[in-house]
Amino acid sequence: MRSSGDVVRGHNTHSVNSFVEQDLWQNLQEVPLETWIEAVLGLSPRLLNQWTARIKKLDWFQDRVIRRALVDYARPTVAEESDIYKPFARITNRILELAKGTLPGVGDIYPIEDIKVVVNGSTQVECIPEHGRLGVCCQPDLLFVRGAQNNLSSDIESPARWVDVLAFLEFKLVNKGLLIQTLNKCRNGRGLPMINMESRKSRNRSKRSAAKRATKRHTAHAFKASQVPAHKGSSRLSSVSSKRSFDDMLEGEFDQSQGSSKKRKSDSLGSERIGKGVRLLAAGNALELASCTYGTRVFSLGSIVRDDKMSFWYYDASGYVRTAESLSLMEDFEKFAAIMVAFACGHPKHWGALPDIISPPTSTPYPSSFPPPSLKGHSIQMTLPDTKERVKVTLGKPIFTQYGLVGRRTFLYQIKTNTVVAQTPLVIKFSYQVVTRKREQDLVEVARKAGVKHIPKVHMWRDLWKLSEGARAIFHGDNKDAYEDRMLRALVYTRYLPLKALFRTAWHLIPHMADQILDCLHDLRYKANILHQDISNNNIMFEIQDGAVNFVLIDFDMATTVDSSGEPLATPSAKHGTGTLPFMAYELLHDMAQLESTSSEHQRIVHRLRHDFESLLYLCLYCLFTMVEVEDAKIKADMAKQLREWEDQAYNSIASAKLYLCTDAQGMGQLALPTPCEILRPWFYGWVKVFQRAHSAMTSYKNQIEWAQWYKDESSSSFDIDTLQGTLTRDKIKQSLGFFYDRPLAPEDLQVANIPGLGKQIEAYMHDDEDLAGQDRHVQERSAVSEKANPTRKPRNTTKRVEVAKKKTVPKTVVASKKTTTAKLVVSPVRKQIQKQAEPKRGVRTLAATTRSMATRSMQKGALAKAK
Repeated sequence: MRSSGDVVRGHNTHSVNSFVEQDLWQNLQEVPLETWIEAVLGLSPRLLNQWTARIKKLDWFQDRVIRRALVDYARPTVAEESDIYKPFARITNRILELAKGTLPGVGDIYPIEDIKVVVNGSTQVECIPEHGRLGVCCQPDLLFVRGAQNNLSSDIESPARWVDVLAFLEFKLVNKGLLIQTLNKCRNGRGLPMINMESRKSRNRSKRSAAKRATKRHTAHAFKASQVPAHKGSSRLSSVSSKRSFDDMLEGEFDQSQGSSKKRKSDSLGSERIGKGVRLLAAGNALELASCTYGTRVFSLGSIVRDDKMSFWYYDASGYVRTAESLSLMEDFEKFAAIMVAFACGHPKHWGALPDIISPPTSTPYPSSFPPPSLKGHSIQMTLPDTKERVKVTLGKPIFTQYGLVGRRTFLYQIKTNTVVAQTPLVIKFSYQVVTRKREQDLVEVARKAGVKHIPKVHMWRDLWKLSEGARAIFHGDNKDAYEDRMLRALVYTRYLPLKALFRTAWHLIPHMADQILDCLHDLRYKANILHQDISNNNIMFEIQDGAVNFVLIDFDMATTVDSSGEPLATPSAKHGTGTLPFMAYELLHDMAQLESTSSEHQRIVHRLRHDFESLLYLCLYCLFTMVEVEDAKIKADMAKQLREWEDQAYNSIASAKLYLCTDAQGMGQLALPTPCEILRPWFYGWVKVFQRAHSAMTSYKNQIEWAQWYKDESSSSFDIDTLQGTLTRDKIKQSLGFFYDRPLAPEDLQVANIPGLGKQIEAYMHDDEDLAGQDRHVQERSAVSEKANPTRKPRNTTKRVEVAKKKTVPKTVVASKKTTTAKLVVSPVRKQIQKQAEPKRGVRTLAATTRSMATRSMQKGALAKAK
């Protein structure tokens, strides 16, 4: 949950992530309606036609609930778009009720038996706190949810969570006056009487006038009326309203949902602009649904209803697929009803569940427990690369989920293994990687063999599933060029610590981080011929090595190999620009803006090492903006505004702001920083100086090219585009930083003993409070002994049962501790060094010995097994 002080962005077309609009333009495809239904919902055209014919024969259009709801939907008295939400929900839910036991292949219950369509209205669906200011509080108009599971059997009053949402619907009321004409046309074609709304309006006016006169008479004779017995007064009032209303004659009643505070969408815009606006809102919903469900969905589903016309949308890591034709709620009622039933007949895989290769716990199987709040408890089989031993990996709590829809959509979980994999805590990373891109573990291995430092340790990996094996196979058939196929890949590596655990108080170490990562990026490029291409706050972490902080560059999903001149060895294999938006170099952002406004033949800017250097500068500033504790409200607000300029604007606007920041000392001088961090401003001036020189060199080179073309001068002078004539290299950056920031980067600064509070920060982050009920007995015993060894308060008494427990558990704990100590993974003695400085001769401890949560289940099993 967000704190009350957090800035929450409302859902409108201006708040939608910039990549969403790019995807709508670049990655949107259309397929026939029946193809979409078969691919996504698994309903063949033959069965769809059978259901449609059966519904027509049963005449569901004449059902009392549906007929009255259609009138409520089409009535001219509809004042706002929100007035049609409830009628649509009533129609859909009634269809789902009628289908049970009446259509071929539909039993008495659905696979997910309590599916309902509910009105969300003005309620904002909760974003997850992990995304912070990136998340947008969306207000989808209607939602497909599980009624009983989420207590949402009626309209939503309390905020829903995206993990509870199966699909969403966005509405746009453009020509409300045409709805009644369309309904009358349908009724006439079915031999039903047409609805004369004009005469109805006259009767309403007459009734209102009569009611007004009656009110005046009642007021004038108030005293006399008070003498009349109550039952007579009641009889008189009822006689006025006892006449059958127009709605009664239609077996319907007026829907009382008018006046909703739901966002109003202007009807004054042009048709094309309106269509684009609602598509952006829907895509924003899909982005939140994909990002806020912790990797539990392969795809998101949505629908857009414009007046009575409905289109269906599918969103996955490769792009968007919509139906080429729209379906009318009224004119195509039977087919619409059949498709709504097809949604309800869907199994979890039809709602986006991951393939069976990642299986849910036996205690909470699908479909009864779908959708799950996360993948915690799910398991996957993997193989140790050296021994080929099969390992069962059980997922724990989610650690990270990327904010994105089209692209890698990375998500990480804590894990437990049924055998010893490593003597350190592990995580598993899932991501949808372009199939033509070199695998991450292969790139990391190349870097390791080349002697590159500050890279992650990879233990296991597995290719799981391609998007082309799902709905995409039916969407596009054998045409693999129609989309960018992606593979869901799993990677197990050592668990590292996030920068916020360090920089919250130890922000003075930011120059040390930059120094280490500059070396890493330089060595990747010149020793291993690799460019990382995605420097961001989530892709740089740290560990404790030999008692000191060591920074690690992770996530090589976007990395690529280059030749000696920095040119990529293969054409870009991802349609998206490389990098994460707030950290992207201004030259790449400008290139993306150009791509939007020019033809597809636009020659893209090649991502180079200098762009990663620039991203590192933005990361250093980002750490100050978001990770340092700040009490001053104005400074905090100013920094949030500065950060929004990197996230919420158009590509050209972000590029211009970053260019000014990088190349103008005034731009850096005006930047708001936390008050204690002002001592780092000269260090940032060092960045500006080196980028200023590089920009000047680039400008001069471009001018020479332009003049040569003008004068048709074919002679060319050599120019190192990779380093901008040697102005932007690791050594030049370090030289400039050292000139402006005269404080030497002493190695002892990184010693854990010299960083107050770091031990507690690490312990708080690594603390594992998962339920121990499902773990082995010796794990529970180890936990109990650990708590007794470091009690938070003095025990009230000591019983024999506790003594027996100690006798049973202590020997096992000692064995496990010995195993951990001999693992040669030397890290800082966090707790002992900070609390007892007078004991320098104490043996070096590991983080696993520092906190019980870091001793994984597999480590304990291995230690005990070998001790026996």
